[in-house]
Amino acid sequence: MTDLTQRGIPSLTSDILGEIQASLRGINPADLDALVAEIERAPKVFCLGAGRSGILLQAFCMRLNHLGVEAYMAGGLPCPPVGADDLIIVASGSGETRSVSATLEQGRLAGARVALFTARRSGARSMAADVTVIIPAPTGLVNNQHPQNLQPMRTLFEQAFFVICEAIVCWLKMKKGIGEEEMAQRHANLE
Repeated sequence: MTDLTQRGIPSLTSDILGEIQASLRGINPADLDALVAEIERAPKVFCLGAGRSGILLQAFCMRLNHLGVEAYMAGGLPCPPVGADDLIIVASGSGETRSVSATLEQGRLAGARVALFTARRSGARSMAADVTVIIPAPTGLVNNQHPQNLQPMRTLFEQAFFVICEAIVCWLKMKKGIGEEEMAQRHANLE
């Protein structure tokens, strides 16, 4: 275990931010462009994830709606049926979350396309996707042959995933010329 007398929380914070930046620099920009193109052409977008990744997807789904994208959390209320050419955005650090895989298979059978955010670089068990965005976030649980990060479990994946989603929202907002006021009109007013 690290000697905490040599480390303070501000120092750890700086190290964590460095890990996030390094992870973000390792993402292939072409994969992000492909994902944005999928979002723009999809009639409906469904977000699918479990645990902390699922919570972060809820925030992304909300922002997509603020941009005028018809987006839903898979299994949430309301959630219409998925159809051909719709997009399912999946976040799974391991790339093999069983509950997510089972639901994803139903969407594939309906003809939906799939975009996957994962930390898993490769493997037979990883979910099949039309677009895969690999977030380099090695841990003892995934890609453990690469240097480890300071944070526990899949925290680095989740943090980098959230920042990438916010960058996608900013990109779409600028590309579509959507102002804050227009987004705010789509924001919940029962809160």
